[in-house]
Amino acid sequence: MPALGFAGTPTGIDVRRVVEHGLLPVINTGIAHREPGVGQVGAGLTHPPWDCFAAALRALHEHCLTKE
Repeated sequence: MPALGFAGTPTGIDVRRVVEHGLLPVINTGIAHREPGVGQVGAGLTHPPWDCFAAALRALHEHCLTKE
């Protein structure tokens, strides 16, 4: 996003719901050409790896245990 210094788009995905339901979110990708006015050079749909959600849930659980 240009307004954020070309950082990725901020999103929120509830890792607990992903693991609970066993459904990975769909990622819609788009690649713009580095030169203005050329347009889009690629696009597609994909799913993130399952392991990142399982690891995030474990880390969240550990973090919550240390807060008590």
